[in-house]
Amino acid sequence: MTQARQLAAIMFTDIVGYTAMMQANEEKAVAVIKHYNSTLEKLVRQFNGQVSNYYGDGSLCIFHSATDAANCSLDLQKELKNDPRVPLRIGLHIGEVFFENEKTLGDGVNVASRIQSLGQENTILVSGEFYDKIKNNPSFSTISLGQFDFRNVAKPLEVFALSNEGLFVPQRSKMEGKLKKKFRKTQVITATCLIILLAGFLIYNTFFTKKAESRSNDQSIAVLPFVDMSPAKDQEYFSEGMSEELLNLLSKIQDLKVISRTSSFSFKGKNMDVRKIGESLGVANILEGSIRKSGNTIRITVQLIETRKGTHLWSETYDRELQDVFVLQDEISKMIVDILKIKLSGKQANQLAGSFTKNPEAHEDYLKGRHHWNTRTEEGIKKAIGYFENAIKKDSNYAAAYSGLADTYLTLYDYELISFDESTSKAKDAAQRALKINENLAEAHNSLAHIDLHEWRWKSAEEGFRRAIDLDPGYILAHHWYALCLTAIGKTNEAVTQMEKARELDPLSTRINADLGMAYLSAGRYDEAIAQEQKTLELNPRSAGARWIRGMAYQQKKMFEQAIKDYQSALELSPNNPNFLAALGHVHASNGNTLAANKILDTLFVVNKQEPVSPFFFALVYAGLNDKENALKWLEKAYEEKSGSVRYLKMEPRLQNMRNETRYTALMKKIGLEK
Repeated sequence: MTQARQLAAIMFTDIVGYTAMMQANEEKAVAVIKHYNSTLEKLVRQFNGQVSNYYGDGSLCIFHSATDAANCSLDLQKELKNDPRVPLRIGLHIGEVFFENEKTLGDGVNVASRIQSLGQENTILVSGEFYDKIKNNPSFSTISLGQFDFRNVAKPLEVFALSNEGLFVPQRSKMEGKLKKKFRKTQVITATCLIILLAGFLIYNTFFTKKAESRSNDQSIAVLPFVDMSPAKDQEYFSEGMSEELLNLLSKIQDLKVISRTSSFSFKGKNMDVRKIGESLGVANILEGSIRKSGNTIRITVQLIETRKGTHLWSETYDRELQDVFVLQDEISKMIVDILKIKLSGKQANQLAGSFTKNPEAHEDYLKGRHHWNTRTEEGIKKAIGYFENAIKKDSNYAAAYSGLADTYLTLYDYELISFDESTSKAKDAAQRALKINENLAEAHNSLAHIDLHEWRWKSAEEGFRRAIDLDPGYILAHHWYALCLTAIGKTNEAVTQMEKARELDPLSTRINADLGMAYLSAGRYDEAIAQEQKTLELNPRSAGARWIRGMAYQQKKMFEQAIKDYQSALELSPNNPNFLAALGHVHASNGNTLAANKILDTLFVVNKQEPVSPFFFALVYAGLNDKENALKWLEKAYEEKSGSVRYLKMEPRLQNMRNETRYTALMKKIGLEK
C-alpha cells in the first residue's frame, strides 16, 4: 500500500435529485448520467485535470490550479444545460490530498464534499481558500454566502458562490447540507427561555421606557389619491394630479422611502383602515387629503397619519388661489420632511423648492395629460399627447410637459401603435427640450436612456439610467427600465437588484412583480421565478404575463406539461397574442411535438396577415424545431425591423441551440452584445 501527498484544487460534484429521477423515469435518468459522464471526462481532460473517483451520481476530480478547476466548473455547468439537462451542484476547495489504492483521500476531499452539499441545481460553491486563489481574476464573479459550521470540520468556513452569467446563486436561508446540529433538546429549552427574557426586556425598553421614540419618525410614506370634493365631481384629474406631484417631490429625497403611484392609488375609493393600508404597503406613514376647486380658488385639506396606531401627526386646511398651488406643494412637502425629522442636504432642499410652471392653465393641461397617460390604454395615451402639447403651447418652458410627451411616444412604440423611427424621433426631441430647460430632470434622462436602450447603445443607456436614479432615487420607472437594460447586456444579478428595488417602491404593481420574476429567470434562478410569478398571480389572478414568465421557468426545468398549461392560460386571457403563441410553439417543439409546433406556426402566419407580427416570434418557433436556417432568417428580419425582442439575444434561454451559429454571433456583434 503506497501513499503520495500533494496540494490540489479539488472539485466535488453531485447530480441533484438523481435517485428520485431514476424512480420516476429510468430511461431519462440513464441518458442524464451518460451525458454527465461523457461531458465531465471531456472537460476535466481539457483543463488538465483528473477524474479520480466516481460516487454513483457524483464525482471527485483534482486539478493542478484553481483557475483550471473554476473554468472547468463553469464550462461543465454551461454544457450540462443542453438536453438531456443535468441538474448539477459543484463544490471547490484547495487542500492536501493523498492517494491510496487508486483512490483520492484526505481532509481536503471532506471539505469539498461538505461545500458541495450546500449547493442547489446549477450552483458552484467555493471555500475561502479557493476564493483567495481566484479573487483577482476578472473572469470570475463571486458572492460571499457567510460562515458555515460543517460536520467533522474543526472550525466554521466561509463559503462563496460563483455568480457568473447563467449560474444560480442560492439564498442562505434556503441552504441545507452537511452542517452541525447546533442545539440539543436541553439547549433549545435554555435558548428559548433566554430569548423570551430578552424579548420581554426589549418590549419593556421600547414601549415603557422610550415612549418618546415613536415609529412615527420612520422614514417611509405613501401618498393616497386626494378625494375630489368639488360640487360637480369633475376635478378628479386635479385631485389625483396634486397627490402625484406631492409624491414625486417627496420621492426625490434620498433618505425617504416613498411608495409609487401604482401601489398607493390601488386603494382609491376602498375606504380601508390606514393601519391595514400601511401594513400592505410596508410604510410607517400615510398622507391623505381632499380638494375642493371652484373657479380660481381651491381648498386643500391634508393630513399625515402614523400607520401603526392610526394616529394623526399633522393636519391642515389651505384656502388658496389656483396660481398658489405650486408654492403650496412645496410647503406641504417641507412640512412632512420636518415632521419625519429628515435631514436634507442643500441639493435635496433645492429639489423641493419651486415647480415646473407658474401658469395654472398649463399646469391643468399637464395634470390632464398625466391622468390619461396613467390609464395606459390606447385612447388614454393618444389623449395625453394633446394635453401635453396644449400645456407646452401655454408655457414653452414647461420641462415636465416635454418629459410627459417623451414618455407618451415611447409608450406608443412599446404598445406597437407607432413605428420605431417615429417614436424615437419625437421622444428624443421632447426629452432633449426638457433637459435644455432643466438639466436635472430625472424623467428626461430616463427617457433618453430608454431611447438608447431601443437603439442598442448599451453604455450610454446604462449611464443615462444611473444619472436618472442619482437625481431621483425613488423614481421607479428608472429602476425598472435600468433592470431591463442590465438583463439585455447579461448583468443579470445586478438586474435582479434593480428590479427588487422597483418592487420595494411599488409593491402592488402587477407589471413590476411579473418583471421581477423575469429577472430571476434571466439569472437562471428558476425556482425563484416560479415563486415570484405565483405572488404576482395572487395580486392579479388575470395576469397573462405572469403565466407566460412562469411557463418559461417551468420550461427551463423541463417541466413541459406545466409550461404548456401556463402558455395556454395566457392565450385564453390574451387570444392570438404572438408572444404567447410563439412560446407555446417553442415548448411543443422542445417536447418533441412537431405537429403541434407547426400548427402554431400556421396560426402565426394567419395572425401576421391581420396585423404585423415581429419576426422574432417566428424565429423562436423555428429554433424550437431546430430549423436553424429558418430561425436565423427570421432573426435577421427582426434585426432589420429593430424588433424590441432582439435586444435579448444574449440572455434568451430558448435560443440556446443557436449560440454557436456564425450568423447568430454576427447578429450579436451588430447590436453590440458581442465583441
